[in-house]
Amino acid sequence: MNILETEHLLFRPLTLSDLDDMTALYADPEVMRYLGGPRNRAEVERVLNGYIREYQIYGHSFFATILKSDQSFIGHCGLLNQEVEGQQEVELAYMLARPYWQNSLALEGTQALRDYGLQQLGFPQLISLIPAENSVSIHIAEKIGMHYVRDVDQWGQRFRLYAIKRPERQDA
Repeated sequence: MNILETEHLLFRPLTLSDLDDMTALYADPEVMRYLGGPRNRAEVERVLNGYIREYQIYGHSFFATILKSDQSFIGHCGLLNQEVEGQQEVELAYMLARPYWQNSLALEGTQALRDYGLQQLGFPQLISLIPAENSVSIHIAEKIGMHYVRDVDQWGQRFRLYAIKRPERQDA
């Protein structure tokens, strides 16, 4: 069941059948560079089960991100419930396999999820937590209209918090 579709991508809930693809994704040191380093299969299975549970509870989490042209799993993008400095937030986050970097797929996916979160799900705001040294993700956040708000400490790490608010309705 696809949740969302763009020109090149499909988004669907993650399932346990994604474990092999997720394990390969999380094993790549470059993909995991800003995310605490590579993870083993048991750690990935625990994380995957958490995302599946979040989807069942909230109706959103990370979604499997599928390249339409060949139906391959290329990563995950999604909307994650987070508590940041005591405030409940929804984070727009993504992780793509290295062969799919630098071809606008991250931008295409984050734009679609921004619109899905703000317009279809009606969240008043979306945030992204990005390490200051991750200039590519900062660029993507800015390209989809997010603005730097402040630095925050989360999970023992320092992040730049970017946010975008749902536009006010202009009723005629």
